[in-house]
Amino acid sequence: MNYHIGNMLIYQEFNGSNECPLCKIRNILEKRLVDQYLNESVMEDSQRRMVNELGFCSHHTQMLQARPNKLSLALQHITRLTALKGKIEVTADLKTAEKMAPVFTDSVKTCVICEGVEVNMIRYYKTVAEMFCAESKFKEILLSTKGFCLEHFGFLLKYAKFARGKKKDYVYTLTKLERETLNKLLEDLQWFTAKHDYRNADKPWNGAEDALQRSVYKLHGIEAK
Repeated sequence: MNYHIGNMLIYQEFNGSNECPLCKIRNILEKRLVDQYLNESVMEDSQRRMVNELGFCSHHTQMLQARPNKLSLALQHITRLTALKGKIEVTADLKTAEKMAPVFTDSVKTCVICEGVEVNMIRYYKTVAEMFCAESKFKEILLSTKGFCLEHFGFLLKYAKFARGKKKDYVYTLTKLERETLNKLLEDLQWFTAKHDYRNADKPWNGAEDALQRSVYKLHGIEAK
């Protein structure tokens, strides 16, 4: 196996224990960026300019606020709020106000951490496909997983062309794996619901006791905290 910095997380998380290994990778990337924006990035001009422009979404603000370094977050908020304050034009003119409004309604839709995570995740979608093409053992590793949340499954399909000469086999392997994973999940959900019938109360769960939580992960992914 050809280990290097670009695929280490893939080998680490594609281990059969995660409901979605790409969620695990994304969460690791998110936590790294959160730590970055509370440490070295606080004093870097280029990073501060990005915070001025994009700010942080609610989810990543909560992650930042949960860390002990409150001073760094306060400094980032001073930067962001100062930038937004500069875009407020004190006016009594309705047209001017309506033109100004999207600046602030859209201010919650951008996030410097979301953007950084997305750029890195695209690289990982491509790398998974490239590894399938280049490394003979990787197909077996892929098949050992529990599939992916539906969002990440879709992105893997979107970038499947990067499997090059093995792209057809790659797409077939992905879709078969995901279909089989969903079949098993649906069976477990059916038994989960059946267990709520008093007539089945004493019957074994057969691994279905966490089926509802797994279905949440499959539909919505697993968020970092």
